[in-house]
Amino acid sequence: MIKVIQLATALTILSLATSCSLPKIIVLHDPLSAEEHIKLGGIYDSQGKTGLAREQYRFAVKQAPKNGRAWSLLGDIAYREKDYPEAEKAYGKALDLDPKSGDLHNNLAWVYVQQDKRLGKAQELVQAALEHTPAHRPYYLDTLGVIQLKLGKIPDAITSLLEAVETIPRGQPDLLAEAYQHLADAYHAAGDSPAADNALARMRQLKPVTPKEPASQP
Repeated sequence: MIKVIQLATALTILSLATSCSLPKIIVLHDPLSAEEHIKLGGIYDSQGKTGLAREQYRFAVKQAPKNGRAWSLLGDIAYREKDYPEAEKAYGKALDLDPKSGDLHNNLAWVYVQQDKRLGKAQELVQAALEHTPAHRPYYLDTLGVIQLKLGKIPDAITSLLEAVETIPRGQPDLLAEAYQHLADAYHAAGDSPAADNALARMRQLKPVTPKEPASQP
């Protein structure tokens, strides 16, 4: 396996060896471009080295604050690490640079959902996502349904989530299973236990629970 060596920002501290002077700090130029930091971050991320990848994306946005892709990647990795404040900031910056991206609207909405805050704003973001990127409607409807459920709009949530589970491609079982879980939550909130159980059964078909230990043989 190819060993990737991190090329960190070159920082050299030189101290003058005199009794009356303070140390002078000399910061050398970063030898990598923002795109090179992004590429290196992607390599680290593919190797599961999340911390190093995140560091590279931070270098990238510091060097090129108007690089929307770098902000988006930083948001993705911060979200996965459950650092929602940084994810919120990163997605917000990316969205400012690419205001017609439906996915960025949706992602920022999910960050608000995870923090259980600004749910009205989150709903507006998803509605904008639906307008900007209609091809991703099934996924955005799942987000919208969760927000509506948190806002107490249970019938609207069920409507959104029903369309989501009907239109999310069957080739994406993890996303579909998640949408069925959300639909089950909405049916539970509505007091419809049979419908909730049915949604959970569909979810388990898509994402069966793996036993922790093998069943004992007779």
